[in-house]
Amino acid sequence: MEIEWTSEKTERLRQVQVGWDGCEVGAPCFPPEWETDSADLELLQLACSYGVCPVGSYEYRRPPEDHGYSFFVEKLEDVSLFSFTEQHRTLLKNMSWRLSDPYFDEDIPCCDSKRPYGNFTFYQLEMALHLGLIPAEKPEGEDPMTQEIVDAMTALHHQMQPALRVFLQNFEISEGQKFTGDEWGNWESAS
Repeated sequence: MEIEWTSEKTERLRQVQVGWDGCEVGAPCFPPEWETDSADLELLQLACSYGVCPVGSYEYRRPPEDHGYSFFVEKLEDVSLFSFTEQHRTLLKNMSWRLSDPYFDEDIPCCDSKRPYGNFTFYQLEMALHLGLIPAEKPEGEDPMTQEIVDAMTALHHQMQPALRVFLQNFEISEGQKFTGDEWGNWESAS
């Protein structure tokens, strides 16, 4: 499969008001009223893998309540500033995107709410590995995954709803850039 990036693809993703799938540990998803196009999942995967978005403070508008809120978003005002960090960017690149029906309506692009960052149900551990906060191999006689890291990763996970929204509103991919992939994603830049 090959996809050539266009400004229309960027604009389609800019329209996404990011909701929250409240199942399992929760995860960002497209909104309940989204009319899914067959290419939306691939566009989301490509944007999160290859899109460029500078770190910084961005205006964040909380979505309508029926979209669902993470614990972080529940505490925000309707309009606030959100600090998009390199940690958010790294996690977006490693999220497990798929089609699901979190609103019990029809399939929309979502992050896997059981294993949001790969294969582990202990998602905080996988986050810490992606972010380089703990070594890939557990040192003998010690567990580097402290309660402080678990708590920090849990809090960071709940920031991924506004992180995805801010990212989709501001990312860039060069017009005409080509990507190849297979039915499971596995996207690579072809240009």
